[in-house]
Amino acid sequence: MSERPPERRCRRPWPGLRPRRTVGRDVRDRGALSLELAILAPVVMLLLFTIVQAGFYFYARNVAVTAAQQGVETARVHGATLGEGENQTWDLLHRTGGSITGPAVSGSQTAADVTITVTGSVTTWIPGLTFHLSQTATAAKEQLVR
Repeated sequence: MSERPPERRCRRPWPGLRPRRTVGRDVRDRGALSLELAILAPVVMLLLFTIVQAGFYFYARNVAVTAAQQGVETARVHGATLGEGENQTWDLLHRTGGSITGPAVSGSQTAADVTITVTGSVTTWIPGLTFHLSQTATAAKEQLVR
């Protein structure tokens, strides 16, 4: 009867992992990742800032149109005045913070309808860059029908 050979133990601490191969690596590739990062990082940052700035614009636009709609809804009620609608618009603009810089509210009223317009500039991260916005809401005035 032959004796069994002793079990062989692996010298590597993790037998499933293989060491990285450095043999055969091209010397010209040295620093290529740094160069790629230097080229791509500004592009990625510009893309991120553009996305955030677009979010600021659409939020400010939403605030402006909501404020104009609230003002129109207040002013169109039977017996209400245009001034009450404009005050409601200013109220909402002040409650929503400073997403619109230099806001202006104007309104007009005829016998049949009420119109309120909110204009201003969007807050930006880039000095000198301004986006102007103007949002208008119009609704028919309530009239009593007998």
